Amino acid sequence: MRIGLRIFYNPAWMGGVNYVLNIARMLRTLPDGEKPHITFLTSAPQAEEIAAEHAGLADEIAPFSDAASLNLDFVYPATQLPEAPFGAPWAGWIPDWQCQHYPELFPPEEQARRFLQYRELARGPAACVFSSQQAIEDTAKLFPEFEKDHWKIFHFPAVFDEGFWQDGSGDTDTVRARFNVPGDYLIVCNQFWRHKNHLQIVEALAARPELDVHVVMTGAIEDTRWPDYAASIRELLAREDVARRVTITDRISRDEQLALLKGARGFVQPSLFEGWSTFVEESRALGLPGLLSDIPVHREQSPAGSVFFDPNDVNSLASALEGFCAELPPRPSLADAGARHAVYVTDRARTFMDIARFTAKRFDPARHDAGAVIAKAAPALFDEIGKHPHVTQEAFDRWLGNARLSLRDNPEDLARIGSMIAESNSAFAAKSDKLLVQATLAKAPPEMRQRFLDYDPVSDEAARRERIARMQSAIDSPRARAQLASQNFLFRLKDFIRRKLRS
Repeated sequence: MRIGLRIFYNPAWMGGVNYVLNIARMLRTLPDGEKPHITFLTSAPQAEEIAAEHAGLADEIAPFSDAASLNLDFVYPATQLPEAPFGAPWAGWIPDWQCQHYPELFPPEEQARRFLQYRELARGPAACVFSSQQAIEDTAKLFPEFEKDHWKIFHFPAVFDEGFWQDGSGDTDTVRARFNVPGDYLIVCNQFWRHKNHLQIVEALAARPELDVHVVMTGAIEDTRWPDYAASIRELLAREDVARRVTITDRISRDEQLALLKGARGFVQPSLFEGWSTFVEESRALGLPGLLSDIPVHREQSPAGSVFFDPNDVNSLASALEGFCAELPPRPSLADAGARHAVYVTDRARTFMDIARFTAKRFDPARHDAGAVIAKAAPALFDEIGKHPHVTQEAFDRWLGNARLSLRDNPEDLARIGSMIAESNSAFAAKSDKLLVQATLAKAPPEMRQRFLDYDPVSDEAARRERIARMQSAIDSPRARAQLASQNFLFRLKDFIRRKLRS
């Protein structure tokens, strides 16, 4: 099977980068007969650098815009429609609906963007992948009328390079000495955002000054959205009885973080909300026992030895820490943990491959191709302006602007989408030529405009039928079906779009 993995580049969300790279690492653990052919797909210079740095995880690296010509069976992930490929089977990815549970953490425009993009991912493609059961349940509550048979859960695991499982006690001792960390400690590896709830740990230690425990927190104490939150943590850390039991590492390297994780006796995860916690998965891999906030996703993850506490009750965590530290649970050796985790990762890889095969089989270009989804979504969203809190004129303009960005390098798909919308008999159809087609081409490079003009529909019906017959006799594959649908779209292209552009 041929799988395309889209390499993200977003400095504000490196979790997305690591998510894709971990999928590649995970797929490499499959036996030779099950391993797919992996292509890293890139659409920005920074993404190309990331792909090149991790080239050993893929069989090839190619531009994302070439996805249709690479004979791919499955392209993943797309967190919004502009990240979906044209002419290849693909699946959306909805990590979580944190924007619905904690809207105060997101500006209104970001809430609207996620709502509109996730909604189309939930109903448009051949498959939509969710990181947790909670994410599926949240989506079902928001859109009870949507079909759900194509919704799939993929619990992504932590995947480490081979060297990670070698004895690294020397590295751990070196890093511990650098930060003056004692031999026995618990660890927290989260950004210091308010919903990560570090404050509860510090408050629990302040409430139990006699509690003999040391907690290491990696990262820097900062949350630009809520500066008062960081100040509250620093205020408690000014107390000597709290400060001597807490180590704040500030920003450290990934290798330093992993060295500290390897040496910990257990972990604490106090978050108020998680999509699917990478930190919990990394702790699971090492067989670390831990204390977790009692939220649905943590119950769903539930690594062995988990103890749950109320994330809104300081005494609940303080009591959990007291019981946990009274008799620290044993943890397996690195070798035993690695062997057990290898089985878990391979199982996750097979689940991912099942989703890929499901998507490739279900993919119908006329319904699920990115162009078809955009052509259907744009008129529907236009009609909905003002009828839903998140569907404002401004939100629609941003949504359409994102679509134009993805079409700027795909003039043939722009022509097909313009044709489909023009034939839709919708209120948006009369405006799409100007708002979508001409607005996209106005900012496209000259060579892309020329490709749009050169893209000519099959005008002879006999020639068209002959082409379709040849395709129908070809091997029945997602790519063959995509080519057939492409010819049908091409035949329906409206000449007035091209004539208007020439004029």
